[in-house]
Amino acid sequence: MTRRTLKQFIAGGVILAGACAVSRAEGSGAGNEPGLNVILICLNSLRAGHLKAYGYGTETAPNITRLAGEAAVFETAVAQSHWTLPSMASLFTSKYVHSHGLYERRGKLSEREVTLAETLKERGYRTAAFTGGLDMTGVYGLKQGFEVYSDDTGKKPMGSFSAIMPRALKWLAANKNEKFFLFLDSYDIHSPFDKPEPGPGAAEYSGALKGAVLDYNLLRNFKNGALVLNGRKVPLSRADIDYIISRYDAGIAYADRFVGALLAKLDELGLAGNTVVILTSEHGEELADHGSFDRFGQRNLYEEAIRVPLIVKNPRIALKGARIPAQAQLIDIMPTVLELLAVPVNKEAQGVSLVPLIAGGKPEKDFNRFVYSEAGFHKWAVRAGEWKLIYESGKYELFDLVNDRSETENLAEKNPAVVYELAQELMSWRRRTRTAKSPDDTRVTLTGEMKRKLKEAGYWR
Repeated sequence: MTRRTLKQFIAGGVILAGACAVSRAEGSGAGNEPGLNVILICLNSLRAGHLKAYGYGTETAPNITRLAGEAAVFETAVAQSHWTLPSMASLFTSKYVHSHGLYERRGKLSEREVTLAETLKERGYRTAAFTGGLDMTGVYGLKQGFEVYSDDTGKKPMGSFSAIMPRALKWLAANKNEKFFLFLDSYDIHSPFDKPEPGPGAAEYSGALKGAVLDYNLLRNFKNGALVLNGRKVPLSRADIDYIISRYDAGIAYADRFVGALLAKLDELGLAGNTVVILTSEHGEELADHGSFDRFGQRNLYEEAIRVPLIVKNPRIALKGARIPAQAQLIDIMPTVLELLAVPVNKEAQGVSLVPLIAGGKPEKDFNRFVYSEAGFHKWAVRAGEWKLIYESGKYELFDLVNDRSETENLAEKNPAVVYELAQELMSWRRRTRTAKSPDDTRVTLTGEMKRKLKEAGYWR
């Protein structure tokens, strides 16, 4: 049996492995008719707490707010990593990072992994992805299963919806009579924070950062309350940090305009009534919450980096902004989509379907009791309702997420029993979900142009 045939067998023919998921969908009243299409939108670097749908005081994204009002809103959704490449590999495969093995940019997703796009393509769905390149560049293996995979950003290191969305809408119109899976991803919210909308309060700002390019090259140098600007150390005031945050919020507003254009196009094409729309992010963003803007370099697993929005609109159910408090993970998206479409779930998937919750059912007692994130080989986090434990090379941080949502007080020494229990759970999770040694097809050679773009974006020295 060839490798490709084996993948087809795993994705499409293991009926017993997916039988429980299909039977749950049939009995749930979830509206899992095979006529549904799926659009998955990932807004890179969008932290949940900066959306009104998640309690933000400022309306940054009116179109997303309207979408949330017609959808199921998962109040606590967790990304599997603090940066794009491993997190998106987890989303596409429904596997934890140490299971699919894609930790770094010199790696790529193994062809032996079964992705959501592959599964749906083999079931007759048209599949297309329109992305902003950089860590979504197809060479990393994320394009597996997509008939169309657009990642061209020209000379720019990262792509914007201003270029991505017109191509996506053209594809959507051309395939309106087909069943389809469309994936969209842009870097409009990601640094540099340079979008046209000024953001709340930005127009009145006249401090040291006025006119500065707020990119990762600049912001990652923020330490001990000061930033190196034009060769000198400049202490940042609260007003300066608020200005950076306002420019970040401007990126959300900019991306939201294109989300609105997409939703309007679905109405225009008559697709809104049979298209599932899922909106999420591959990770959040650090905005000086823990004294840094360097989410990537700090390998941040605090809430600002891993808690993301997850909004699921099933047009067959009148959800009207249903709030779902149960914990969810990005790896749950693949099983959820497949169950909605009555497609068997790959037996290697490590996520769980959220369909019973979307359909209005109550979660089982231990439903996603623990959720997990990773930042490299030796830093992991487990979230267990009110508690969160971060482990790094023998050291522990424990936070009470009910009384200390900003994770400012490490309670590890005061609660050794909780640390022990969650540490044991982390080790057990690693054992349960580890896979065999990565195959030989998981290395990639970065081209000079890829290195140039990474350097311009601040990720390559």
